[in-house]
Amino acid sequence: MGLLVNIIIIAVIIGFAGYQIYRAVKRSKQGKCAACDYDCEAKKLLNKSKKHAL
Repeated sequence: MGLLVNIIIIAVIIGFAGYQIYRAVKRSKQGKCAACDYDCEAKKLLNKSKKHAL
């Protein structure tokens, strides 16, 4: 019984990790970084340079 519980827990962890990798690859194909949801310093600099280019 304990072995079955451990296998289920490991499967859930590996499945979640695989899902996160899939999402990161999907976003990177769209040209977005993994942190595009956050207002990081790199994003601020990019937005600032786009404003000055116009």
